[in-house]
This record gives sequence, structure tokens and C-alpha cells, in this order.
Amino acid sequence: MGPIEILYLTIGIIVVLIGLARGYVKELGSTLIILVALFILTFFKEPVDAALGATAQGAFGSEEGAGPELFLSLFYTIVFVAIVFTGYAGRTLTFGGHPAPPPQGLLLSLLVGIINGYLIAGTLWYYQEAYGYPFFQPFQSEFTEAAQAMIAFLPPSLFEDNPVYWIIPVAILLIIRVRG
Repeated sequence: MGPIEILYLTIGIIVVLIGLARGYVKELGSTLIILVALFILTFFKEPVDAALGATAQGAFGSEEGAGPELFLSLFYTIVFVAIVFTGYAGRTLTFGGHPAPPPQGLLLSLLVGIINGYLIAGTLWYYQEAYGYPFFQPFQSEFTEAAQAMIAFLPPSLFEDNPVYWIIPVAILLIIRVRG
């Protein structure tokens, strides 16, 4: 494993541990917020890229490289992290019902934590990949074969051609939330 996989695997493991501590009832609410953020950011990516790309080129010059790519990568990373933070902070969206007893409840919390870890770490990695790793320019080296294979499975890459599909898991979670 190379440094890039270790970095994002570490982020994912931290999110899994948070999911275990919070429990799946609260963690599903964060999953819903993360999925809505993914839908919004992927659905509006082209117009936002065009508008912010033009702004960044005006501010940083017309050269390709660090300026515009860093600006776009930073924008998406900050917006995504802010949405995820609000999904976890303070009063969160919780799902009704009583938590399952220890073996099942723990496994459900672990599963939802893994899903959230994948969604969060994978999306952060995706925005670095999409804009040429502007944060890692001084440290960038060849990526391992594992890292190159993982890139195809980063969350925003899954429905890149048709981001409307992100609404399906959102709708399912909303139905579960309402039915309680």
C-alpha cells in the first residue's frame, strides 16, 4: 500500500470508529446527509466547475496547473466537509425505533460506519483525483496498482454519468426514517 491509500484508509477507519461509538440509529441520519451531499455535488458539478473554473482562471491566470485545480479541489473538499460536519454535529437526524441488542446492533453500527467511512474518505479522495492531487503536488509519486484500481470505485465515480441515481438510496432512507 502506498501513502495515498493509507491516508484515506485512516480517514475511513476513524469514521468507522465514530460510527461504532454513535450507533447505527444516529449514524443512518449522517448517511442520509452524506448521500444528499453527494447528490448535490455530483448533480451540479458541471455548472459549478464552469463558473468556478472561470473565476479561478481569472484570479490565478490562464495557466493549467496548481491555481484553478487547487481552487476547485479546495472548494469541493470544504463544501463536502462542511456538510458532513453539520450531519454529525449537534442535534442529528436519528432513525426511530429501539437499537438492536449487542451482537446485531454492534454489527449494524459497524456496517453503517463502514458505509459512511467509504462515502466520506472516498469522496475526499475523488476530489483530489478529479483535479490532479493539488494538495499532494510536493509529495506526489507513482501510485500503487491498488490505488489505481480503487479510483474507479470512489463514490462520486459510481454514478458520474447519471448522478440522479444518488436519489435512490436517499429515498430508501427517507422512507425508513418516516416509517420508523
